[in-house]
Amino acid sequence: MASISPAERDVEEGIAPWDGRRVPMTLLGGYLGSGKTTILNDLLRRTDRPLAVLVNDVGEINIDAQLLKKRAGETLELTDGCVCCSMKEGLGAALAKLRARPEPPDHVIIELSGVADPTQVLPWTNSDGFRLDGLIVLADATAVITQLRDERLRPLLERQITPADLVVISKSQLVTSDERTAAKRAVAAVSLDVPVVDDLDGTVASTLLGLGTRRGHDATAVPPPTLLDLHRTEVHPLPRPTTGTALSDLLEGLPDDVVRAKGIAEGPDGSRLLLQVVGRRRRITLLPRSEDQEPTDLVVIRF
Repeated sequence: MASISPAERDVEEGIAPWDGRRVPMTLLGGYLGSGKTTILNDLLRRTDRPLAVLVNDVGEINIDAQLLKKRAGETLELTDGCVCCSMKEGLGAALAKLRARPEPPDHVIIELSGVADPTQVLPWTNSDGFRLDGLIVLADATAVITQLRDERLRPLLERQITPADLVVISKSQLVTSDERTAAKRAVAAVSLDVPVVDDLDGTVASTLLGLGTRRGHDATAVPPPTLLDLHRTEVHPLPRPTTGTALSDLLEGLPDDVVRAKGIAEGPDGSRLLLQVVGRRRRITLLPRSEDQEPTDLVVIRF
């Protein structure tokens, strides 16, 4: 039987990869033909950071030949350190492949299909190793007004626009100033609190990363319980400061029916310690400076 490396074992059992670092993730949505692939290619040409891009089919993206280094199955390796991976086997499988990489990307971008409901994907952005940076939705300046007037399409466009952190009016160069203004007003009327910008000068791609979501996600976030959920959630206060020994004793003393627990403690020297429990696995690691957060309670999920 082939041996399993510690890194692979942690990924399989749900322990956060990359020493607890969570990679920011951007969702790029919008209806069919809104220009997602165009903006994505523009971003890849402009970046000097190692990004990971997840798409429905890597063959659908016409990557600049000067950026392409090699193809390995359903993965494209780019010369600037970026990688494009297919989601044909599902988003969960694609994220698992990223977690298995020894070095994390700087940022992950998921290109949603044109008929995707972003709210169905949002829970994945807080899975182990990742955190939501922003949901960006494109609206085609040449078509969005007509689309919103279509009774069949409007519900889908509303589900795409309403949860967005930013809506970008794409193809602005193809319409007049008045038409562009009308498109922005039509989108803004769907959700009054969502910022709407246009890509008139074609440079919006370089501003999409580091957006900062309107949603409050952190390293200890866990899915909220539902009426059909067989699990229950408890909150255990953590002493502040505390020692590694005390934390180990606390975790070992948790009931056998605990399936997941996460929290951030403060060490005697002011350091931040990330506590994680998956089944009977207990782990305490130093929280990377890039993920520095205030101490929290221990959130425990029991069956």
